Amino acid sequence: MQSLVNLLRRTALRTRTFGDASWRRYRGLKKWQQIAVAILLAVLLIAGITLLRQDGAHDAGNQLRTVTLATVGELSGQGASVSILGTVRSITEADILAQSGGTVRSVNAKLGGSVPAGFVIASLENASERAAVLQAEGSYESALAARSITQVQAANTGESLEEAETSARNTYRTAYTTLDSMVANEAQSFFGGSSVSPTVLVSSGSDNALKNEFIALRREMQSWRYALDASGTKNPEVLLADAERIANRASIFLVDLARVAAQTNSGATATQKANLAAARADVDGLLATLSAERDALRAAQAAAAVASHQTDSRSGEVASADASVKTALGVLRGAQAQLEKTVVRAPIGGQVNFLPIRVGDYVTAFTHVATVAQNGALEIVAYVGEDDRALLAAGTKVTVEDDIPGIVTSIAPALDPTTKLIEVHVAVDAASAGGIVNGQSVRIALPNQAPKKEEVGTASGPSLLPLSAVKLSGDKRIIFTIDEEGALVANEVEVLEVRGDRIEVRTNLPLELRIVTDARGLAAGQKVTIAP
Repeated sequence: MQSLVNLLRRTALRTRTFGDASWRRYRGLKKWQQIAVAILLAVLLIAGITLLRQDGAHDAGNQLRTVTLATVGELSGQGASVSILGTVRSITEADILAQSGGTVRSVNAKLGGSVPAGFVIASLENASERAAVLQAEGSYESALAARSITQVQAANTGESLEEAETSARNTYRTAYTTLDSMVANEAQSFFGGSSVSPTVLVSSGSDNALKNEFIALRREMQSWRYALDASGTKNPEVLLADAERIANRASIFLVDLARVAAQTNSGATATQKANLAAARADVDGLLATLSAERDALRAAQAAAAVASHQTDSRSGEVASADASVKTALGVLRGAQAQLEKTVVRAPIGGQVNFLPIRVGDYVTAFTHVATVAQNGALEIVAYVGEDDRALLAAGTKVTVEDDIPGIVTSIAPALDPTTKLIEVHVAVDAASAGGIVNGQSVRIALPNQAPKKEEVGTASGPSLLPLSAVKLSGDKRIIFTIDEEGALVANEVEVLEVRGDRIEVRTNLPLELRIVTDARGLAAGQKVTIAP
């Protein structure tokens, strides 16, 4: 051991002595000689590094890329049975578009929350529309007052009983229109739930009383609607009395509803309160019109008893007054329609699946602002080719995602002109469908059927392959196979949609065709080795 240590010491000493001697010799050279020696050493060093890199690259070039092969049937999940792709969607779903542009002033729903049919999800800026409605209401009330005055004057100058009765029937029908609009719009906004058992959307201590009165009022309006057809044969004075009775009941109901909405923490919005005030004004004006119409009818009856053969010289003025009322009513309805376009209502009851707007946002007309769907009732929509169509019929049982039972509910009678495929609807059992959600792409296994001889082992329709197995090269989509010499062979295919980490291949491929599972970085003709 000691001799080894002594040997290392002598070697280190000799090396140091040789190095010192070489350095003294180098320093003793002339300046240009020192530079030449330094350049020579640098050239030799660079040449050595280059040779080492070339040897490494040559060794790396000799190493072939290892790839994995799998059959189309294994990659797409198709075996002896036939599989198709489908998209889960709600049976009842509504995409809500903004009917006008404007700034969002209120959003009354939350994403994922449940809303009843007719619920106001959001409201846009509508000050000018409300002003237009108020102006139209004034014009309508003025026309009603003018008609009442004209009717009284006509009765005083000998208006015929027949014209007075016609005017009374028109007023009867107009009263129904006004009250029906109030119930369907202003009053309905305070109630949700089903039409049989509505719920009060504002907080009060007398919810049952309001609910019962609202139900009774709707029944009155329904009976009134059925009685409109027979109004031409009934006594006009009886018709006016019925209209006045229902209008009085509606007026009392609106007063009670306004009292509840005005309470602290009632939950009523400013829009609902404003609409309620407008409805009360409409009903009060209607009561005044009915009273005046009844007085005019009685005056005409009295005049007819005194001068039954007297010709009414002012019938034209009455008709003109009626036309003015209808014109004013039309303007009012148009203003109300414009105001309604600034309100985003839920056309159906369900859950809010999409709500991108917030207070202060500006939206343009026909912008998608919300989606309401009944997520508990789902169905699957799929598209099949003509060959797979023979496997299906309404009532055929299928399997969704390997373990969820389903049944075919409907099949399109013809091919889609764009995709050249047939649309199929599949219903799933609600108790077993907990693993699928609205919008999800799923695989549907069709029932087995012995294929024709020329179709054995061929995938009919789109195959769902991993995205990595398809190379996206410019405008071409390629899958690779391997020839007998171990070189890659490019096979161009036609693709449809990308679904997550998979892509639909429309080209019919043999199920037993073995393709490269990862085509990234590969090129046609490249030599590869196959992984065991």
